[in-house]
Amino acid sequence: MKDFDAAFAEASPGTRFRARIPFGQTASGLPLGIPIVGLRGRQDGPCLWINGQVHGDEINGILAAFDFINGLDPAALRGSVVLSTTANPLALDARTKKTTLDDEDLDQAFPGRADGFATERMAAALFRPIAAHADVTVNMHSHGTRYDSAPYAVYKLHPKAAVAEAALLRLTAHFHPMATCRMSVTPGQGELPGNIAGALDYQLLEHGRAAFMIELGGGGRAEPAFIDQAVRGFRSLAADLGLLSDAAVDLPATLRRVTARGHVTADRGGFARQAAAIGTVAAAGTPLLRLCDAYGEALAPICLPRDVFILGLRRDPVVHTGDRLAYVAREWDEVRIS
Repeated sequence: MKDFDAAFAEASPGTRFRARIPFGQTASGLPLGIPIVGLRGRQDGPCLWINGQVHGDEINGILAAFDFINGLDPAALRGSVVLSTTANPLALDARTKKTTLDDEDLDQAFPGRADGFATERMAAALFRPIAAHADVTVNMHSHGTRYDSAPYAVYKLHPKAAVAEAALLRLTAHFHPMATCRMSVTPGQGELPGNIAGALDYQLLEHGRAAFMIELGGGGRAEPAFIDQAVRGFRSLAADLGLLSDAAVDLPATLRRVTARGHVTADRGGFARQAAAIGTVAAAGTPLLRLCDAYGEALAPICLPRDVFILGLRRDPVVHTGDRLAYVAREWDEVRIS
């Protein structure tokens, strides 16, 4: 199969192509590469790049991208659509979040290093063609397999980026998310540990490319309603970019913009059950989850002293001290989409 550079350059107008982005081989000599599906439109235009999966247990985005791209006629396309189906095939095959060879998080490794660890090499191999070709990149994620969620968006602001916050909010709005979250890359902000600035979307912003994340439900499973929602979002986005003439732009009037969020963790081990609904505001003192200990005796329910908007809740009932129980927004507002 051709490398991406050759396949993209040689694709005739109005055609579909397959390719791979190679990044090495296993000890037994099996080639390692990122599979690519591309459509070259009959007319010139922008390039929409969908990155179907960064973490190996986050599946909904791949399936939504397949359904979207398989429903396109390249002859009716103005521009290009490219799908990197799995940015981390090593993690996908193992059904783990991180790369199995070095236990690193791909979404904290961009723009990568061609002579680095396995994860850095994958990042470098993928980043180069996206930064060279993509006008807009949708980086697909989901919550992990232990959690339930509903679709929401994430964007970051880069001090050198030419892409304004209002433009990023409009791009995310095509997916009708329950919220669009502005994520800080500053360490110690309470969202995630590690190198948040190493995310694909943040590094693309530094290169002047519009990019954002869609968190498409829960991990490790296919959720048909959320997959369909993402397909509609892709079509609306493609229409807004001028790629499609047979699709309508579908934007909400306003978005819930989250400006502060974080995890709720367990102080004690035991068994948790959901007591609130995702996508709703839980008033101060309202139980998010109810817990019992290893003897079946009820523990204090998980409540917070302020109103929060629920982005995700644990679905795996077995919890240890320090486990994530919920993901909540603490500050939000409504912004108009223009």
